[in-house]
Amino acid sequence: MPVAPEQIADLLLRGAGLGLLALLGLRLLQPPRHTSRLLCLGLVLCIGGYLLTSGGFDAGMPLPLRVPLVMLATLAPALFWLFGQALFDDELRWHWLHALPVLALGSMPLVWLGMPHNAANRQLLDLFQHLFAGLLVGHVLWLIGRNHGSDLLLPRRHLRLWLGPGIGLYILTVLLVELLELGQPQGYLPVWLDLLNLLGICLGALWLSLRLEALLELLAPPAARPHPTAAADSGGVPGPDQPALQRLQQAMQVEQLWRRESLSVGDLASHLGLAEYRLRRLINGALGQRNFNTYLNQFRIEAACAQLSDPARRRLPVLSIALDVGFASIGPFNRAFKAQLGVTPSEFRREKLGEN
Repeated sequence: MPVAPEQIADLLLRGAGLGLLALLGLRLLQPPRHTSRLLCLGLVLCIGGYLLTSGGFDAGMPLPLRVPLVMLATLAPALFWLFGQALFDDELRWHWLHALPVLALGSMPLVWLGMPHNAANRQLLDLFQHLFAGLLVGHVLWLIGRNHGSDLLLPRRHLRLWLGPGIGLYILTVLLVELLELGQPQGYLPVWLDLLNLLGICLGALWLSLRLEALLELLAPPAARPHPTAAADSGGVPGPDQPALQRLQQAMQVEQLWRRESLSVGDLASHLGLAEYRLRRLINGALGQRNFNTYLNQFRIEAACAQLSDPARRRLPVLSIALDVGFASIGPFNRAFKAQLGVTPSEFRREKLGEN
């Protein structure tokens, strides 16, 4: 029986994709095996599971082998969500709550096995799975756009430009197409659409293979950040950048520009008479900062700690302190304070003033 050309194309694209993913997996298994590297490995495995299950290669497998493969394919959006946070959120602190979306999506195949097998139940479960996965991918897109202006790492700023419109929207498109296919007879969608999806996965895996080292460098745990005033005192800054760094320290320590609400990189660069790209490179290279807002918050939270520790200000509301040091509202202040010190402003005040 002759094999149709589209079947040959399907097998070739799946084989190429799985081969590239296997090579990526072997490279990611090499040390050092930090959390972000393992997340990238998990995402690669999930995409491999998707390539196998979407092609029906799992149909004849024993249940103990088939269920893990289906779970891997289902987990791909959750791993993309964790990977996106590890890459773009410099203040990320892993918490047990991060495991909930993984457990929710990973349990879908087990729920399916335990449910009465009828079309209505399957459709309902698939609908929940796709909508929940879409929310996770949407959160990554929001995270990519939220801190784009404050990102001080040039390679990561470039990554934001294609990872959101590229991979993020690509995953959402695949989820939408699969939703449209729910309840429809097999062959409802044209074959070329499946082939286009496989081609997209292959190209994505190829790009990741070529750019893996640069990506892993961005994912590596950042070194401990020095205080933003430390580099100016060390004299270790290259000569051409020393005057600019001194102007920066003058603006931040003496003029206290960090008190300005919504101060941006562009605003500070204009004040200093520097090109914005040069200021980004200066704060990142000389001060070791990866995010402009984090850089500002070090000054702001240090000033807030002084006020929270002052017995004469024990009656001053935390919101008033937050506004005084440059935060627009109490929510961002509480999050930044806890991310930096591990406690809330109220807990810090009670500890410093000996209150129960």
